[in-house]
Amino acid sequence: MLIRDVNCYSGDAMQQVNNHSRKVLIVEDDAIVSLELMEKVRKFGYNAIGPARTGEEAIRIALTEEPDIILMDIILEGQITGIEAVNVIRETRDIPVIYVTASSDRETVEKAKSTTPFGYLVKPIDEKELVITIEMTLKRREFEKRLAESESKFRNLFEDSRDAIYIWKKDSGYVDFNNSMLELFGYNRDEMPGLGIHDFFPDTDNLKKYVKSLKEQGFVKDMHLKLKKKDGSVMVCIASASVLKNDKGKFNGIQGIIRDISDIQDGIDRLNSAMGGIVRAMSLTVEARDPYTAGHQRKVADISIAIAGLMKLSPEQTKGLEMAALIHDLGKINVPYEILNKPGRLTSTEFEIIKSHPKIGYDIMKTIEFPWPLAKAVYQHHERIDGSGYPEGVRGDDIILEARILAVSDVVEAMASHRPYRPAIGLSVALEEIEGRRGTLYDAGVVDACLVLFREKNFIINENWM
Repeated sequence: MLIRDVNCYSGDAMQQVNNHSRKVLIVEDDAIVSLELMEKVRKFGYNAIGPARTGEEAIRIALTEEPDIILMDIILEGQITGIEAVNVIRETRDIPVIYVTASSDRETVEKAKSTTPFGYLVKPIDEKELVITIEMTLKRREFEKRLAESESKFRNLFEDSRDAIYIWKKDSGYVDFNNSMLELFGYNRDEMPGLGIHDFFPDTDNLKKYVKSLKEQGFVKDMHLKLKKKDGSVMVCIASASVLKNDKGKFNGIQGIIRDISDIQDGIDRLNSAMGGIVRAMSLTVEARDPYTAGHQRKVADISIAIAGLMKLSPEQTKGLEMAALIHDLGKINVPYEILNKPGRLTSTEFEIIKSHPKIGYDIMKTIEFPWPLAKAVYQHHERIDGSGYPEGVRGDDIILEARILAVSDVVEAMASHRPYRPAIGLSVALEEIEGRRGTLYDAGVVDACLVLFREKNFIINENWM
């Protein structure tokens, strides 16, 4: 472009700069004009080299001296024009060019444009216009170099990442992806563009979960997904992604990163299985001391799991709830056998001993790091919504959800089953109990789910239940 409006620049731009390391090659076949250009360039602190009077000479100096800028006349002595010389130089060197010319006919300008110059200066050359054009070219060149370096670093990170990285466009499919994406899923580079997002999901539930999160939030972060390889095998992954939008703010695609954690998940599953074994062993230990309530903890676990399903708890939270239910009476291991199995009414002292079992269970469990809040659930399973429970008398949402579910399941199972000090009261009475104290002693949502479970779903655990 032709720069004419120089008044918008401050006086600082016109001051001489100490910049002798910046080399400016002058290519001009008119001796007087070339000398003027050399003088003006040096006046502002640049290292003027040349001058070259022919295209051939310009090529030789450019390739050997590698200037920072070339001031190139278009019409030159010799066999080739300045435009042709630039084309040759550009084959091996990326040097910005400013054309200096008295010719401004359409054909010449179009040919010059094809070499993507950084600017044009029309003879006679204004001194201010010259220095501003050089400065702008140098700054633009510096910016482009930094941008290219940044893009190169990004591309290296993109390609070298051991995680799968991709860019998917709504109308074009997978437009960019790294080698790790190909290695992870087993596709080749030619196959990827024709694939859709659904091709990587073995079931629609995972796909719906992924798409829903993207629509609602505009991103997903470390989402656990089951994804499918080309050969049909399924792996556990964590995925992060964000939505791409067009210039109108409309959804245009997705960019994301995927990591295979199948080995890690296998290790977690083995660890959870071992923890589950420990919990079950603890449960059996309690029941071995109290044969009259044998199976109670298992039944409470079954009811709790069913309630969790109706309340749409996550699989992980449901698993923790099951583990807590299996050991919710662990603290009874410290209650004397005679009290546990006493056929008559307990004394106030004996009842206080019984009431200590949540705290004892908590003290045992708190020393073990489980991936679920087992100790707290055990501690709070006799707490009540209105604060009338024990051992702390906490109320409402201060009682964790797992404990609120256990409280209802525990009461229903206990009332519906035989005990050494009384016969079974019955399931219908148990349901009336939790319904009548809904929202006072027992969590309203948990009670509602439990009533649906037995009255509408006809849930049965044991055929001996009344």
